[in-house]
Amino acid sequence: MHDDYRPPLADYWDSLETRYGSGFSLDAIKLEELRELERHLRAAVEQDPKVTPVEKTNLGMVLRHAQSVLQRRADG
Repeated sequence: MHDDYRPPLADYWDSLETRYGSGFSLDAIKLEELRELERHLRAAVEQDPKVTPVEKTNLGMVLRHAQSVLQRRADG
């Protein structure tokens, strides 16, 4: 991300890490938190021009994982 820019995703991610500590994982968080995280990830990857291409690639992998976990929860 350019300079000291922090997208909303960064603050939300930090809040999840604070809440869950070492137990933080996409499988462990509440469903609504996972949905919110997915929204922030999607915005960072698809819409935020200040997120670099490399960061978009890395966040894209996390986004796909979040979508996979959401799908598993919907199926299960």
